[in-house]
Amino acid sequence: MEKEAAPSLSRIILPVPRELCASCRMCCRFTDPDRAPWASRADRAPDFPEIFSAPRPLPLLPLPVAPSDPPLWSCSALGSDGLGCDLWGGHPADCRIYPLLVVFREGAFRIVLDPDCPFSSREGLSFFRHHAERFLAEEWSLLTSDQIRAVRSVAEREDRPHFQEILLLPPPSAPRRGSPLS
Repeated sequence: MEKEAAPSLSRIILPVPRELCASCRMCCRFTDPDRAPWASRADRAPDFPEIFSAPRPLPLLPLPVAPSDPPLWSCSALGSDGLGCDLWGGHPADCRIYPLLVVFREGAFRIVLDPDCPFSSREGLSFFRHHAERFLAEEWSLLTSDQIRAVRSVAEREDRPHFQEILLLPPPSAPRRGSPLS
């Protein structure tokens, strides 16, 4: 059995209680496979940032549904109990910060809160703002302009009108290794 690398200590992980996952089962399941930016696919940009990537290829697995229901896929790292993540601590940023999401809205990146997640109503906005600010300072701010550009196409698809804005992300400063966003 392959041993997973130890997660970075600076990675932000929101403390979503396991019992909420047991009651909801929204996370790690997708009606649209394109909403899982870390899932294995050939068309992903090669410079997709490590923080938004899985440490190993993660295909989405089709789930059985009634013939009248839309197709449904689950993450292949979802544990056999349907709750735990086999990559815990090393899972992609989208998973680690959910119900916060990085979206691209009105010409800028923003961190928003998904009110559909039961955890979003368990904590106040200051809790989510604190974690969004930590993500900005400890992870987002380290990305190059090219890496941020690679996230943009996913962040544009990720937004929903009912998501609540938590934090406007500043444009990348002087490029470190990439080029400015266009």
